Amino acid sequence: MTGYTAPNVPYDRVTPLFVRDELLKCFESANGEFAKLLHQPVTEEQLKQQVKSFVEGVFTSCGVSYVEPTKEGIVTAISQCKQNAEQMMGTQGAPIIEHHYAEMMKLVNRL
Repeated sequence: MTGYTAPNVPYDRVTPLFVRDELLKCFESANGEFAKLLHQPVTEEQLKQQVKSFVEGVFTSCGVSYVEPTKEGIVTAISQCKQNAEQMMGTQGAPIIEHHYAEMMKLVNRL
């Protein structure tokens, strides 16, 4: 499977802001794969805007800060994003969701 891979960066670079920004990249990758799976063409710019809006919304709905994220807030938001994606995509999206979730947790676990 292609898709997002968590970057292997030094521990001192793995900050909550870095992980939040990687979450955006991860979701862009996953949503791009979903769009292909569903045969829905989308431009890279549309994808970036949709993902940023979606992720910010999830942070807000979870009551955690997007601007000043914490490890706990990121974990909460990622869990909610995963649940939302599972509900939206069902079994056809499961391999994509599991791959991207595992890659993000690699980063979160380094916080």
